[in-house]
Amino acid sequence: MKAVWLTEFGGPEMLVAADAPDPVPGPGQALIEVAFANITFVETMFRASGFGPFEKGLPMIPGNGVGGWVASVGVEADERLIGKRVVASTGGSGGYAERAAAAGRLRPVIGQRFPLERAADAHAAIESRATVGKTLLVT
Repeated sequence: MKAVWLTEFGGPEMLVAADAPDPVPGPGQALIEVAFANITFVETMFRASGFGPFEKGLPMIPGNGVGGWVASVGVEADERLIGKRVVASTGGSGGYAERAAAAGRLRPVIGQRFPLERAADAHAAIESRATVGKTLLVT
């Protein structure tokens, strides 16, 4: 599969498209055919400096939030998700790829007409712990 790799910290030119092995979903995980990967401010700061909440060595495939379709599931995962449109967090890496494994926080997208890219943005806001009284804009 194709993926975007971060080979060293720095500007966007440090992101390089290259081949990567297909991920295999582990226990409780789903394999997602990625349609959209969101890019957050935290991810850009991590890419630039190496500082942030991610504890990953280089080289790595960045990307925490994805939207797509569940292709398969690992043991102890809900098989009813196969074929469903979902948004998910990958755990900090692996989202900038054609396929990504994600566990736990898979959220099925309700309604076939709701665009996955909007759902992925909304999921990122939810995961960032947006609070009551704050404004969330999904365009």
